[in-house]
Amino acid sequence: MASPASPALPRTPSRRSAADDWPRHPAARWGVRAAFALPFVAVALLSRDSPWQPAANSALAARGDLVRWGDTDPSWMADVFPPLSAALSSLVGGSALALNLVAAVVLGFTLQRLAAVLVREGFGAWATGAVLGILVLTPPLYYLAANDLESLLGVALLVLALDGIASFVERRSTEAGFRAGLALGVAVMVDPGAWLYALTLGAVAPFFTRRAGRSGSGANTATVAVLLFPAVAALLFWLYISWWFADDPLGGMAHAAAGGWFPGGVGASAADAGRLVALALLSAPLVLIGSTVRAVRDPWTLIAPGIALAGLYLSLWLGLREAAGQTYVVLTAMYVLLIAPRAPSRRRQVLIVVAAAVQLAIGWAVVLTSGGVLGEWVRAVTGLG
Repeated sequence: MASPASPALPRTPSRRSAADDWPRHPAARWGVRAAFALPFVAVALLSRDSPWQPAANSALAARGDLVRWGDTDPSWMADVFPPLSAALSSLVGGSALALNLVAAVVLGFTLQRLAAVLVREGFGAWATGAVLGILVLTPPLYYLAANDLESLLGVALLVLALDGIASFVERRSTEAGFRAGLALGVAVMVDPGAWLYALTLGAVAPFFTRRAGRSGSGANTATVAVLLFPAVAALLFWLYISWWFADDPLGGMAHAAAGGWFPGGVGASAADAGRLVALALLSAPLVLIGSTVRAVRDPWTLIAPGIALAGLYLSLWLGLREAAGQTYVVLTAMYVLLIAPRAPSRRRQVLIVVAAAVQLAIGWAVVLTSGGVLGEWVRAVTGLG
């Protein structure tokens, strides 16, 4: 029997208490994943004859060539950070088509996971299709799939981490918290910018603890450890391996930023990163509307997406990401996992569909008129340039 000083906290009803897997039948689930992957397979095949050179994937392939399986001299380890993505590239022989097909498979699983979240939250068919259409009917996600497997893997693992954090907070699921920590741990070994997300999300672990109905310094410490330990341990282990075998503790981290740290200078890079994030927010009315509603009803729920956005800003500032679609994709994933309303009414579903349609139009208008890298890639792949 609970004492008066520590009453049992009621569980908040949530559609996240539904089954984690959607569709329920495994065959149907795999069919959904295949359906989501197919458009990206088509773009991968279309890209083979394109004159476009994917710089990020080319750099990944070059790092993969440095991997020496079974070599008695392990000094090559200092040059292949992050190691898991380099190992993956080595396993597929650095083939551009193979890297694109891996990206398609990853997206099949990731988009199915996002769809499952929307279904569990009771969005309805039209609103679910509209939100997913923001991703599958605009170029940014296709650009990542065809050009930057590392960043795509980082985004996919961030989706798993944010989904785990949401379940930890709403369902008080410790298992989901561990899943989020493990996802962040793997992410730092595949994406050079993922450690920023791990640090920023770990910084607000006490907030997650309180929202999950736990309290006390012990609970805060445990939550920080669950979220940060896998990522920090993986990073420190690699630094130690690099120092031990190659006398270079920073290993390949010096080459993680393709254009150098703080491209253009610290101040200029900070201003550019802020401009890019602001423009991405302005081109995402669905995110802005959802954030505004949350700010009015429960502003504390914006801490988690705010911290994830801070991690995105820091990665752009440091030069660990390029301004080519990652911001748009991360914002949309954050909306699904952390900002979207629970069991929206019919009127709100209509608002979601309209906002998604506006965002879709803005996304294409920006790509076709801004003259940025996304527009150049679309024109090169389609032959319209």
